[in-house]
Amino acid sequence: MRFAAQVLSLALLPIVAAAQGSPQLAQQGTAVGSESDTTADRERAPGRPSRLLVVDCPDQRSAGTTSRESGADSTTDALIAALCARAGQPASLGAVRHVLSIPRDVGNTPRDDHAEHADAATDAAAAAEPQFRVHLFGDVKFSAIDSTRARNGFALGQFDLFGQSQISDRLSVLTEATLTALPRNTFNARLERLLFTYWASQWFVASAGRYHTSVGYYNTAYHHGSWFQTAVGRPLVFALDGDIGLLPTHTLGISTTGDIPSGGLGLRYVAELGSGRAGQSSAATAPQPGLNDNNTPSVNVGLIARPARWDGLQMGVSLYRDRLTLQDTAKAPIDEMVGVAHALYKTDAVELLAEWLSMRHRSRAGGEPNMARGWYAQASHRFGVVRPYVRYDYVDVPPANQVFAFLGRRSGPTGGVRWDFDALAAFKLQASHLQQTMRSTLNRADAQVSFMF
Repeated sequence: MRFAAQVLSLALLPIVAAAQGSPQLAQQGTAVGSESDTTADRERAPGRPSRLLVVDCPDQRSAGTTSRESGADSTTDALIAALCARAGQPASLGAVRHVLSIPRDVGNTPRDDHAEHADAATDAAAAAEPQFRVHLFGDVKFSAIDSTRARNGFALGQFDLFGQSQISDRLSVLTEATLTALPRNTFNARLERLLFTYWASQWFVASAGRYHTSVGYYNTAYHHGSWFQTAVGRPLVFALDGDIGLLPTHTLGISTTGDIPSGGLGLRYVAELGSGRAGQSSAATAPQPGLNDNNTPSVNVGLIARPARWDGLQMGVSLYRDRLTLQDTAKAPIDEMVGVAHALYKTDAVELLAEWLSMRHRSRAGGEPNMARGWYAQASHRFGVVRPYVRYDYVDVPPANQVFAFLGRRSGPTGGVRWDFDALAAFKLQASHLQQTMRSTLNRADAQVSFMF
């Protein structure tokens, strides 16, 4: 009864929030603020530079520009798609403009021609400097878990700082750092990504640094800002490192990608060489920021198809290979092979995702290999600003696995609804049921407010 009462209280939260007032959504492709808002800000704070984020949403004929062609990150990709969806127009990353107003004189005095020429020279010098843009993400949630040792209540999620600097037409730097709240009321700070990228052409783009591996689809489509995800959390197979994650979500090395001349098939390749996992006899071990544990680098290759005939359809496969050095160095290293296949169909309204993986571990001391398997399927449909969704997760790790045997078999459904009550904020209400062979069955309900600022 206690658990049912908590779930009922969560269900009433969006009704209470709606009663506080109806928020305004972005109109005509303008994401933050409006002309009247900007004027009001100037009147309230003279001399303070106003900021306006402008997003162009052209017609379908020019909407084929991809984030890779424009040099944008998938984080920006999802943001622009969401904003244009609010305005009811298609999105094109190549048409994004950040317009920052020129700071006004504090005294609002007229300037002479010499001052204007001096300002023009200053603007020209500033244009040659790197332009660094920052986005911040956060979330707050309430969880009710049907478990004797669980603590129900409010918790901060992950604070995410995402930044990107365009050094030149071909060079850019991307960085992402997070501050994660831990169960014992402490925080864990981590540099998740730091990438230096060289864009040679649409056929070849190379990045060096720490990045999310291109193993499957979800890991590079959704990073650390929970606002981008439809659901409250990630699928089980794509849980992040340190959170009983099964896949190598991060690595340090070189990642290359580019289009493959293929006509209407829309083929694209991925090739990565990295330092791989750190010692993972415990999944809580964080991925290394420095050298590898051995002299065998990880290798990942992938092939993606986006047929031009079916807009929104994508299919792909990837193959990842690594050698794991256990924390118990008396044990022989383990050869790891991970194969992932995905298929998805995404439009502004419809979302259909499915991924399947097979993980093979074999000790170099000999013996039979063991196979771990997992998959998920997720579907959602947007009705205005409301998007109901369902997902099913499945992970099966054999007891003989030396790295992830503690996970066992885990499976169950998740269902919820996402309410985008503002252009850059969403409320999610979700319930899930998880059957586990290594732990007791888990039922939980989550209410989350995720936002970008």
